[in-house]
Amino acid sequence: MHPFLEWTQQGEDLRTSESSQLLTRWNQLRSDGLAFLEKYDVIICPVNATPATLHDEPTPFQYVYLYNLLGWPVAVVRCATAPQGLPIGVQIVAHPWRENVALAVAGFFEDTFGGWQEPPL
Repeated sequence: MHPFLEWTQQGEDLRTSESSQLLTRWNQLRSDGLAFLEKYDVIICPVNATPATLHDEPTPFQYVYLYNLLGWPVAVVRCATAPQGLPIGVQIVAHPWRENVALAVAGFFEDTFGGWQEPPL
């Protein structure tokens, strides 16, 4: 996490107009996302484009970052194992304030796919 924290500190100060534009775009993203989510109870999607990364390796944020920005509840569950022995996870995304739905689906996935498994040492 340390390199990520350093990256966040490298930004320049934003002008009020720039900050306002970013907040407007963020609110539009949230509105568009909610309109899309109205059609579904949950979204099930990958966590990463690859199996889990080894410790101290950079982790791609492309599939988890959006839901963090939206503030939607997400549960991540291991559903398979890659040939390298690394876990492959899926994320279950639910409507805002519906953590119970994300956790219920995650529980079903854990029961179906075996959930967490101790790695071979």
